[in-house]
Amino acid sequence: MWKEKNKAAFTAIDSLIGLTIICTFSLFYIQTSHQMNEQITSAEKVMITERQKYEAEIVSE
Repeated sequence: MWKEKNKAAFTAIDSLIGLTIICTFSLFYIQTSHQMNEQITSAEKVMITERQKYEAEIVSE
């Protein structure tokens, strides 16, 4: 009887640990993906402004 309760408690704890690990890495993935998208957007804005400056310089010559 004691072993049955121990197995149930172990199963519950093991499940909670698994869910915690899955949630942690899911949040890490979402955070990393969001940060990469923000950096790409920022780099695109810089590229557009630099290209406009370059094209304006070529036209003025």
